[in-house]
Amino acid sequence: MTKIQSFPGSGCKPGRTRGKILRIGALSLSAFILLGATGQGLEGQSDPGRLALDCGADASQTLGSLCAQSALAAHILQGGVGLLVGAGGALPVSPSTAGQRMEGAPRVVVDGGLNVGRVEHLDLLSSGSTARSTTSTLLAGRITATAGIFEGFSPAPTVGGMGSVDGVVTLRFVRFPSGAGFSGTSASVGAGARLGLLRESFSLPGVTLTALHHRPGTIRYGNLEESGRRVVLKPRVTTARLEVGKDLLALGATGGVGFDRMSGRARIAVEANGEGANAGPVSMTQTRRFVFGGINYTWLVTQISGEVSWSPGQDLPDDFWPREAVSLEDGNLQAAITFRIIY
Repeated sequence: MTKIQSFPGSGCKPGRTRGKILRIGALSLSAFILLGATGQGLEGQSDPGRLALDCGADASQTLGSLCAQSALAAHILQGGVGLLVGAGGALPVSPSTAGQRMEGAPRVVVDGGLNVGRVEHLDLLSSGSTARSTTSTLLAGRITATAGIFEGFSPAPTVGGMGSVDGVVTLRFVRFPSGAGFSGTSASVGAGARLGLLRESFSLPGVTLTALHHRPGTIRYGNLEESGRRVVLKPRVTTARLEVGKDLLALGATGGVGFDRMSGRARIAVEANGEGANAGPVSMTQTRRFVFGGINYTWLVTQISGEVSWSPGQDLPDDFWPREAVSLEDGNLQAAITFRIIY
């Protein structure tokens, strides 16, 4: 069995060059995540009520109803896509940083897999002003590459990886169900870092903190010509994960907690009886906490793993009437299957 572990003498005293690279990488990552978290605009309210109000303020009662439905659909879909993009751990069932193979040579982990999630949302394809719900199954293919930047410190023979750092880049493709009113596939590019608090050893578990920022592409839902409602989203997802896990022979288990900040801008457009209204782009932001866990099986330099994550329902003001059509309080369950190569 192959484990990701520290090599003797491989990082207790990093040189000046490595120290500079580490500082530059940490500053770049901090700036990237900060800009991603705050760069969506601070003006105005960041909730679907603002979007609905901007759309239906001067519209008829029918158009106002369609505006409210479209705004709620935008809110729910932003959260659903955000959860799927950042579901579970950054590297599912991988509790330790990659580290280095030898002095100055980073260990590389290539991860490929599939995330699956179900989202209940308002149906914008049905005709009429009555709010109806539907459920869509979303798939997200995932490719992630991780490289050890800094090996970390080893204060004792069985205690290593403290302060270790990995660089992470990820590419995800969200596949929407065909014929359900979505516009195909959304590619998401992400980057970030993993900070090792403790590397897994014979006697200790691995503990890792991960921060990533994802930038999905533009998402469109609804058909303005046929059902009179359309939503256009441009989401951003910033994620943080705390993972704890350990291998036992060829099997391993990992669990953790996560926090997502899903932001971005939304536009809506509605039409009815020859009249139309629209709003946006309006900034919308929501956060979510969740728990996750999974198991893996390692054989030589390959590993296969499965992971599930659960998060509570989405929040929305009680007076936002279309919410009665959707069970927003229900939790969300996602799953991920992963195959990876450890080099």
